[in-house]
Formats: sequence, structure tokens, C-alpha cells
Amino acid sequence: MNILSICDNCGKEGAAKKCTRCKTKYCSKECQIEAWPTHKLDCAVKAELWKVQNESSSVLENLNSIKTYDVEVTDENVTTVAESMSDMRLEPQPQPRYGPLPAPSTSLLTPSVVDPSAKSSASLSTSPDERQSWSDHQYPHPLPAPRLIDLEPLGSPVREKLSLESTLPPFDRQKQSIINLLSDDPIYWPSPTPPDSKKRIMLPGPWFRTWLQCVNWLSSPPQSIVIPALNYTLKGFEQIEPERERPEILDYTVLTNSAGKLKDELVTFYDFYPVKSNVGRAFESWYGCKGTCTFVTNEDGAWIPKPSSSSPPPSSTFATCANCGGEGFKRCSKCKSVHYCSKKCQEFHWTHYHEQECCVPASSQQPVRPHKPGLTNLGNSCYMNSALQCVMHSQEVRRVFLSGDWQGYVNKDNWESTGGKLAGAFSRLIGQYYMDGESYISPIDFKRCVKDCDKEYGFGGLRQHDCTEFIIWLLDRMHEDLNVAVIPKPYVEFTDSDGTNQAVASRVNHEKDLLRDDSELSKVFRGQWQSTCICPICKNVSVKFEPFNTNTLEVKTTDTKSSKPIHVFLFRRAGEGKRAPKPVEAYVEVPKNGDLSDVRTALAKIIGNHIHPDCLVLADVYQNNFFKYFSDGVGHPSSGFEETDEMGVYECHAPVSEEFTQAAIVQCNRQGSPMGWPVISDLKRTDTCKEVKLKVWKLFRRIMGKKNAYTEDHAFFGMTEAQISEFGIEHMGLWIVNTERELKGSRDGVINYRKGEEIPADDGLVFFGALEHEGERKEIVYLVVVWKPEFQGIVDETEMVDKIRHPESCNNAAGFSSGNALSLDSLFTMQSKPERLDSMYCSHCKDHTKAIKTLRPRRLPNILIITFKRFEIRNGRMTKVKTFVDFPIDNLDMSKHSLAHSEVEKGAMAGGPSSALYDLFGVVQHYGNAGYGHYTSCCRAWEGRQTGLQGEMEPNFWCYDDNTVTKVAKKDEIVNEYAYALFYRRKAFI
Repeated sequence: MNILSICDNCGKEGAAKKCTRCKTKYCSKECQIEAWPTHKLDCAVKAELWKVQNESSSVLENLNSIKTYDVEVTDENVTTVAESMSDMRLEPQPQPRYGPLPAPSTSLLTPSVVDPSAKSSASLSTSPDERQSWSDHQYPHPLPAPRLIDLEPLGSPVREKLSLESTLPPFDRQKQSIINLLSDDPIYWPSPTPPDSKKRIMLPGPWFRTWLQCVNWLSSPPQSIVIPALNYTLKGFEQIEPERERPEILDYTVLTNSAGKLKDELVTFYDFYPVKSNVGRAFESWYGCKGTCTFVTNEDGAWIPKPSSSSPPPSSTFATCANCGGEGFKRCSKCKSVHYCSKKCQEFHWTHYHEQECCVPASSQQPVRPHKPGLTNLGNSCYMNSALQCVMHSQEVRRVFLSGDWQGYVNKDNWESTGGKLAGAFSRLIGQYYMDGESYISPIDFKRCVKDCDKEYGFGGLRQHDCTEFIIWLLDRMHEDLNVAVIPKPYVEFTDSDGTNQAVASRVNHEKDLLRDDSELSKVFRGQWQSTCICPICKNVSVKFEPFNTNTLEVKTTDTKSSKPIHVFLFRRAGEGKRAPKPVEAYVEVPKNGDLSDVRTALAKIIGNHIHPDCLVLADVYQNNFFKYFSDGVGHPSSGFEETDEMGVYECHAPVSEEFTQAAIVQCNRQGSPMGWPVISDLKRTDTCKEVKLKVWKLFRRIMGKKNAYTEDHAFFGMTEAQISEFGIEHMGLWIVNTERELKGSRDGVINYRKGEEIPADDGLVFFGALEHEGERKEIVYLVVVWKPEFQGIVDETEMVDKIRHPESCNNAAGFSSGNALSLDSLFTMQSKPERLDSMYCSHCKDHTKAIKTLRPRRLPNILIITFKRFEIRNGRMTKVKTFVDFPIDNLDMSKHSLAHSEVEKGAMAGGPSSALYDLFGVVQHYGNAGYGHYTSCCRAWEGRQTGLQGEMEPNFWCYDDNTVTKVAKKDEIVNEYAYALFYRRKAFI
């Protein structure tokens, strides 16, 4: 006789004890207690299956009094659990809304809780067939437990009603009995009376309102009692909760989550009604009950729950799903080191990653990259890349798409959706993002899908776009793809509040909103505004509630100075026959209400050295080219030039006479990509083409380095300066283009210089004589210097951008700040300030009045997206506000800004509202101005659970600049004036 049995928890052979309810085997009682948090989901199902085969067994034994006994079997009588269950009868499972359930497939999953002391001896030498049999034994239910198994805890069995259907009191007698019982409770008296501190039962709100409808409470309301907020909860009641002829069993479990813990933010007089014990016992005697009731007491106006002693303790064991980041209930039985939340997650992760890594020694495994991959820029797509990085770093988004759950939610009947195309493209992108292991990936398939799905904004093209607009569009489109609301969407009349019972009115409107918009993404990103309007005449209060996905905060400049700094680069005129010197970097301060001509005066004052202001020409320089030509700066307001822009100041002959004509010169490579500094110089009108090329050569001669620094392998080694000039004139390409637009190039900045004409090195051809027709005179010409392959190794790209720093003005640049820094809290405070409306219709006065409106967040989302409104119109043109906003990285406290957390709402929720602490996990940054710029993002990963307390944040942020990923070294790389959108996650999800 051999003992041959496997422990359900640690995998040891020789398990000699059994669960008396479902007969699952364990090696010790400690293993059984340790496995209970996972085992309880399947225990009732196993018990029913075992009961089918063993009619005489008792399946209602209490787990706390488990009997254990040894089981001895012979080898020839051993059969796998899968074989012993082959003839068992299973109840048909409910089919999902959008198609049948997938067929069950093989799995390598075992329970995630393992006895640490038994690690070395818990390995099993079994074949794949035997492992599959053991897996079937652990989880005989063919579908993932979190979705399809909804069983009550063992400590709270269903109690049947005491009366038979024929003896159930009629509704009028029930109504009178409840009226008599409630009349002793001061909470329900007509006159407002503070409640006493006695214990009360939390009666489930939906069930109680169904009973009120059945007894026709509103048709003949009693005069002795008043149920608070009933006017809100019963208005549109039939849309939120289905109408029934009679109440079903009293279900207390609707107030608790799957772990048996009381749900967060239960609204008083909506989610539950505090009633005395005799009211609860009366309903239980009439209808029976399911679960165990929870008691509450009123302490200083707040309802404090008293948890039942029989409630099972929450599980402290937690492992992260290697695929979607959710709760890992199961683990790979082969390597016992990777956890999963479902079989679908395991199959996806096995195919794409784990199959090659399973049971491979740690020393032989490829090192895990500490950051996620970058995204390739597909042509002005930096706005899309930065937004996708932050969205894909959200563990809830990862869980929905990598687990495959999104496929069951796709609603192709919704005309507002893309038919699941955008969600499918995003699912493929995030799968590649987490599984490929590359340093960067290309989102080209996703961008093509965006182009097909977006007919309004043009996000799929090559134009620049606002990142926040794309975030709003992306979340809205994917929400509609996964929206499980009934199509066509029902008409919903939202409930306004008169200023009383605002928490109840908020929850009612939230439930009505779910009738039209209900998706996995809206549960994560959607919050709720509360808009309060007060009529100044009749003092009537009107409160409305609206959902939101992003919170936009207006950033105003705090600069009170009358002057502003301008960042300039001065290019001095070269002497006759000499090379041009390096540019001089400096900062000048000019009046805000003046024009850019003040730059010339201020620069001549700080530089000196006989610079005359009339000799200076101004231009806006951007990306190695001219962005705008200002000439003398007259008529161009200095307020329109941003502080972060760069201005080129060029010294020419002045005043411009008949002898000279200005030339704007840009240098580029053979492909047309601009290189180095652009230059403005003046040319004599009598110069020949060769003299023009020689003068241009002298402007850029310094980027070839000094002659005494040439080594033997340098092309100019041993050559005289005259020989070097001859080489440059012969091989340097100099082209003339017709217009400033051709000089600036296309959208990607590439200059198509071949549309113009190349200037020959002809000493007998006068340049302007050949260029201009008779009677014509050009004020400026546009030239392009093309560095041909002959200059490879000669042109020093470091010298191209080298400059001389003016120490005095640059050191004083810190004093030119644009104002005091603002805090994130101050922006929320400014947002909630009352404002006077020009006109609002008052339903009480029946007239339009100038009401006072206040906007504040009521319901906070689990992932809070904050965007900054940094662009405004000044002097008729769009400008960017670059005020620094200080925001916390960890522990952002939103309780002071949320109405649900105010002192007035102290007693509106059981135990008060949930925690409002948030941690930052993503920042979108914008560099540049209103007309152009570049987006990057800084993100960090975090562990996520499907419900409850979220996992720890990684300490390090990573900067994602398209396909380049670098580690963030300092805090000011995250918290700076470039922050444009913030992504915060709630520490405890609701």
C-alpha cells in the first residue's frame, strides 16, 4: 500500500488530508489555510461536482472545523482526476453578449501560493499529460474564475425565507409594518433630527427601492416618516434598475467586493439605507437573505462601518500577472516562477515570450531591459508617440488589451465607434510594445489605422498636432469601441440637484451615464464635474453633473515686468579678404510694449566695439534655417517674439545703398538637410560670380578648422590659404533660389535647391547683371551652400554650431524669468473660483440672469489626466505661456479639491470617500512655441491590480524622445516649464 496523492498547494507527494467540503488534497493544515484565498473561488464548484458522484457526502461542513484523515490507495487503482471527472454533469455556462465562449485549452497553471519552506522539495517529475490532469484538478471550471465564478463566502450561506409564498404578507401589510418600524428612527422623521449612535444595518439601496416601488410608496406616502433623497433616486428609476413584480432575495453581498470587504464610496441613501435591526429582520423573514449584513454607527455625523467578525480576512499574497499586470492567481507549473491571472494571458505570454525562457537558468537568460521601447517618428508624429507612451504605461490599459478581454467588449453596432479597428490596432501595438524586446518599435500600422478612423482632425497625416487633442480623441474612440451600452443608446434625462443630497444626485447621474457610456476604459479614466449655479435674484441653487476624461487647467503668466529678454546670436562682419569670426551669444532686455528694433540698440550697447545699430539685420532662426526675416525690426512687436526663440543678428554695411544688396545664405548637405548657422551678408552689386563664391567661402571658412591644426591625413595639409580658397570655390556648390519659401524648404525642412540655378565660378560674369532684368533691383537674394561629398572629413560639424559666450549678459539671463512659479494646487484653486456668467436662464425666476457659477470635481477617476492650457492669443497672434508649474511626483492630495472629500459631505458615504492620493507615472513635455515645437515624454512603470490597492511604482523615470530612450537623472528634467500633460494614478482604485 502506497500513499500516492499530491498536495493542492505546495505540490508535495503524499498528501494525507482533504478539504471536507470539496475533498481537495493537502499535505498539512497549514497548506490548506495558506491556499484558502485562492481555493475559495473553486471550492463550492468542486463540492457540487463531488456531491454528484457521492450523494451521501455532506458538502455543508464548516471549513473552520475540518476533519482530516489519511487515504491509502494502490497503484493499480490510481486514476487521474481528469478521468474521474469525465462523466460529471456541469451546468451550462452563460454565453457572453458578443458570441460563444472559446473552447478550453491546455494550461500549465498551478496555484500561486507556495510554502516557502518546501521550495526545494516541491518539484514534480511528471509528464505533460499528468501536469494537465493536475491542472484540471486544481481548476475544473473551464473559464477564468474572476469573470464567471461568483460564489458567496463559506461563512455567509444563503438563508431561505421563513414564510412560504402563500403566507407572504401582502404589500399593504408589509408597508404598514415598515412604517411602524421606521417611525421610531429619528433619521426618517419629517423634521431634520441628528441620528443617534446606535448600530444600524446597511440595507442594500437597489433592493430597498425595488420594494418601495412594489408597495407604491410614492402614490400614498406616509406623513409620519420621510425617506431622504427619494425624489432623486426614484426619478428615472426604471432606467437604472429593472422593474419587478416583487423583490427578490435580500442580497447583502452587493455591498462587498470579491474579497468580502466593504466597497469604497458607498453613498448613504443610495447604495445603502441605515435601518435598525428590526427592519432588517423583518425583510429577511419575508424574503430571505444572502450574505451577512454589515452594521454602521453614526459618529459625529459620519457613518462608520463595523465589519463582521465572520468576514474572511483579505489575502496578503499577491503576484503580478507577467502578461497583463493584473493579479496573478496562478503560476506556470513548469518553472514555478511566472504568474498569470488567466489561461488566455498564459497562452499569449507563452507564445510571444515565455516558451523560450521557461526553465532556462538565470545566468543564461537575456538581461531584461529596464525600460520600455521607444517609438519611431513617422513624420511629425512626436505628439502621437509621447501620448502613446503615457497611455501604454498605464497598467489598467495593459490589463484590458493584453489579457484579450477587449475582444469580448467590441460593440460593432455602435455608430460612434470604429467597429473595433482602432482597438485592434492598439492591441497589436501594445502587444509588440511589451513582448518584442526591441529598443524601439515602429507604430506605422497603428498610424495607418488612425488615418482610416479619423476624418476630422487629420491625425494620420504629416502635419503637426496638439498632443492633448490626440489623447482626448484616442481615449474617446477606444471607449466607443469597447462601449457595452445597448445600441441605440437610450435617452436619459439627467437629474439636477437643488443643493441638497448632492452625493445621491451625483451617484444617480453617474448610473444614468453608464446607460450610454460604459466601457473598461471609462471605468479608469472618467471622473465627474459638479457645476453649481446660484441665481443672484432669487438665490435658487441649480447643481448639474457632467463626466470628464481630462482636466484642463489654465496657466496664466505671472510676469509683472515691463521688459522681456531676447536670446540673440551676433554675427560680426568679416574684414576684407578675412574669414568670418564665430557668432557671439548674448541676452538683451527690451521693453514689452516696443518692437524688435530695440534689440539693435540694446545689443550695440552691451557689445560696444563700434557696432552701429543701423548696421544690424534681424531674423528668427529655427532648425538651422530662417523662420522669419525681420530686417531692421521696425513694426514687429517684441511681445510676439518668445523668450525661448533664437534671434540671429547680422552685421552688414549700413545704410543699405546702391552699392550693396543683402543675401540670406543657408548651408545644407547634398540631400538638402540644413546644417549649421544660416547667415545674412551683403554683396557688392559689381561682384562677379567668382567673387560672390569667394565671399561666401570666407563666411564659412572657419568651419574647416585652422591651417596649423591640420594633420597629414587632412585634405588641406600642406596647402596654402590661396590654394584652399581655390579648392573651396571649385568644389563648393552655390545655388540661388527664387523665393524665401523655397529657401525654407518643405514641411520636413528639406531644401529643394535644384529648383534654382547653380552659380558658376566665372570671373567674367557680373552676378547681379546676369540675375536681374533691365530696370529690376532685388532687395535680397536667397543662396544655398551645398557641401558636396568632397568635403566629407573636411567640414567640422562641431565648428558649425560653435559660438562665443558673452559672460555678463548670459549670467544675468536668470534674472529675466517670466514670473513666479505656480503650484498645481493653486491652479486647482483658481479653477474652482466662482465666476459671473453673462446670461443664464433661471427656472425659478423664469428669466435670464447673471448667475454665479462654480466648477469643481465631484468624482475623481482612478487615472487622472491633467493638461495645461499654455496657449493664448496676444496682440492678435497665438503665443505660448511658459510659466513654470510645480507639481508633486508622489502623493498628490486631491482631497482638498474634491467635493466628495469636503467636510459638508462627511456623512454622505459609509466611512467617508476613499483615499485621494495620486502618484505620477507619465509627463508629456512640449518644447518650442505656438507655431512649431517638439514633444517628448517621461514615464515610469508600476504594478497594477485589477481591484484595490495598486502596486509599487518604479523609482526611475525614463525619457522617451521618439525612438531614443534615456534615464532621467534629475527631478528638474520632469518638473519644469515644459510640462504639458500629467498622468497620475490613484493609490487605491475604486
